[in-house]
Amino acid sequence: MRLPVLLAAASLCACAPAGTPAPSPSGPPPLARDQAQPVLALFEHVLGDHFAAGGSSMPTTCAALRPVALTAQQEQALILRFVRLAPVQRCKPQGAGHVDSITGRPAVVVQVYNFTCADAAHCTGWAVLPGQPATRHAMQFETGEWRFVSDRRIIGE
Repeated sequence: MRLPVLLAAASLCACAPAGTPAPSPSGPPPLARDQAQPVLALFEHVLGDHFAAGGSSMPTTCAALRPVALTAQQEQALILRFVRLAPVQRCKPQGAGHVDSITGRPAVVVQVYNFTCADAAHCTGWAVLPGQPATRHAMQFETGEWRFVSDRRIIGE
């Protein structure tokens, strides 16, 4: 039974143009492969670590870009990639933190700010994860995806 499925999959892959990334069997292709969306590659980098460290007990998590907000299409791409991510409107500021506007329980916001690109292949941005110091990420696009060439935390925080 497995042989026909493998043959069908192999024949589909054989039709793809050279250099075309294969689709991920567990979801959409990595956002880091889209050279036109480097900010999404940075979010993917930090959110991947965030969700991997949190387990199933993690509170509602939202992603925010500062000072300019993510577009609806960018936020949708992130939510498709990370099914545990909630729309940013759901994380409401309250006191020193955030709460989930639906459940009233604590929420966290993963922020990327001061994101800039020197050219189409070199970008930098800062990311803040809950309970951690800000981290500067330098990235470049090479061999078909965004790669992180350095991550530097603010010293003294």
